[in-house]
Amino acid sequence: MNQLTRRVETILKMAKDVAREDNRGFVGTEHLLLAIIREGSGLGAQVLADHGVTEQRVREQVEELNRERLHETWVMGRLPGTPNFMDVLSRAVEAARGTGNWQICSIHLLVGLLMLKESTGAKALRALGVTGDSVRKGLAQAAAGKA
Repeated sequence: MNQLTRRVETILKMAKDVAREDNRGFVGTEHLLLAIIREGSGLGAQVLADHGVTEQRVREQVEELNRERLHETWVMGRLPGTPNFMDVLSRAVEAARGTGNWQICSIHLLVGLLMLKESTGAKALRALGVTGDSVRKGLAQAAAGKA
């Protein structure tokens, strides 16, 4: 069974906080992406920073992507994750298992976001020049620096 690192647990809680700050009734992939950046200490945040991705730039991209969406879904009580949000978590588990890692880290969340190409978070990342290839390159460079 995969386990979330404390950092990822913090990121997931932060994603809910970001959604609430944005007055959303759901936690979407964009909130997860913003939480990775806001938490700031994981490898996922480092790779994003190396690409020049900031919270402000992501917010601008998300606003642009959502301009045409006028209807909001409000759910009373706790904030549910959108289907894309849940898919990102599943893909993060797959990414961790694929590397033989049993802990889900922020980089696995980032990989999961990029794998879900039609999600708001992935679209924002692509608009900011972050791709699966560039993340893999950043990971390889980070691994080489730690060796």
